Amino acid sequence: VYLDEITAIAAKSKDSIKVDDKGNFTLKFDTKEPSFYRIRLAETNYILLIVNDKEQIEFTADANNLGKTAQVKGSKESALLFEATHQLQRNAESLDSLNGVFQREQANPALDSIKFVLQNAYNKMQENEAVFIKSFIDKNMHSLACLAIIDKLPPDDNLDYYKRLDASLTKNLPNNSYTKMFNEKVIELSRLSIGTPAPEISLNTPEGKSIPLSSLKGKVVLLDFWASWCRPCRAENPNVVRIYNTYKDKGFDVYSVSLDKDKAAWMKAITDDNLIWPSHVSDLGYWQSSVVKQYNISGIPFTCLLDKDGNIVAKGLRGEELELKVKELLGIK
Repeated sequence: VYLDEITAIAAKSKDSIKVDDKGNFTLKFDTKEPSFYRIRLAETNYILLIVNDKEQIEFTADANNLGKTAQVKGSKESALLFEATHQLQRNAESLDSLNGVFQREQANPALDSIKFVLQNAYNKMQENEAVFIKSFIDKNMHSLACLAIIDKLPPDDNLDYYKRLDASLTKNLPNNSYTKMFNEKVIELSRLSIGTPAPEISLNTPEGKSIPLSSLKGKVVLLDFWASWCRPCRAENPNVVRIYNTYKDKGFDVYSVSLDKDKAAWMKAITDDNLIWPSHVSDLGYWQSSVVKQYNISGIPFTCLLDKDGNIVAKGLRGEELELKVKELLGIK
């Protein structure tokens, strides 16, 4: 049986012990603060606990599936963690079942109708999961257990929950390392939240000219992070070109930031995809580009739509959704 501490960065091995002939074992260790720990028999067979130095925790479980069968005594925090993670696990299993039905029905002539029904069921499950998470956080705002599930709430739509949980944990566990890490995350999310000014970008064009993002203030701007090597980006480019050509004379512009590392490939993609707007910039830093951390980019294509004052009004819009929002900001019926 292995014991790992789950830090904010990675799992750190703390101890291991062999069970006796009856399947019993005891782990003794010190912890300076309430912390997340994992007891495991294998990488995918484990339970999560929240441990502090004032508790003596007992649990029983079927060794074939620790996470699903464990029963814990002596730790209120761990009990809350179990309640939260078990509900999300049940939701995940239900979603997997829906996906299984979809895969089995691929050859069915009525696939479109089946897909419609499954999509509605999926949306309802997602809604129910969000209701559960919000209710759990509302009831247990003081608990580190909330940190295990809040990431399931999209922060752009639920920043108030992130801020409320941050405030509660900062009040109740101000010196806890998990609290401090979460506080940093909320500060970062708030910096890029809807309604806030887009952080300044001032990188060079392929010709070496610096174009600041702020130079486009006064226009509705699509801030588009992309790269020549990104297939989904290239697939979306024709739609961006169409919207640009339709609305460029009505106050719309595009500011394209490439995560390329090969200048020739970047320039060729601009030409091949007919990206005719002038604001193309990059530091050719690939995933080490300064904009990745600045805008908390985890994948591309990634877009921010900015109003005429340079404030973020939407993220991740594509296709028809993007055009509708552009028209709204430009005041076009």
